[in-house]
Amino acid sequence: MSSASPRYGLPAIVLHWAVALGALTAVALALYLDTLELGDTKTLVLATHKSVGLTVLALMTLRLAWRLTHSAPPLPPSTPPWQRRAAGATHGLLYVLMLGLPVTGYVSVAARGRDTVVFGLFKMPDLVPLSRTLANQAETLHTNGQYVLYVLVGLHAAAALYHHYVVRDGLLKRMWPGGSAAQ
Repeated sequence: MSSASPRYGLPAIVLHWAVALGALTAVALALYLDTLELGDTKTLVLATHKSVGLTVLALMTLRLAWRLTHSAPPLPPSTPPWQRRAAGATHGLLYVLMLGLPVTGYVSVAARGRDTVVFGLFKMPDLVPLSRTLANQAETLHTNGQYVLYVLVGLHAAAALYHHYVVRDGLLKRMWPGGSAAQ
């Protein structure tokens, strides 16, 4: 479906900001985890981090399904080709990471034989075999992927702010809740 509007639709906007909030929460919890000694608080924070991560995975799955069935509004005609390519690559990699990081986190834990109980409501099924090698590989991908995510989110935010404050083409307002895009 193509959109005649320069704005994203409400479902895309809600999913974008929900994923952003979830990712920010997961990162904050992970950083907090690094400051904690073993004990009940660390166990609770880790359980919450895992639950938030899986929520991000669910939201990203919905977001990907929405995006595959609803095209994004076109970029302003004045957008140079290199910026179009950079935007496409950045968005594609963000999708890969926002889907991949929760998966690698889950695999890292599950391959060690540890449970993931989502917000205390239900236990995730064991979908991977017990394997220290698999757990370590998934943990390495999870750990290194977070740094790539930081760079990409920084680029994404910087580009949005550049378009908003320098180019002034209304690009940021397309995804801002309640905003109106420049025509």
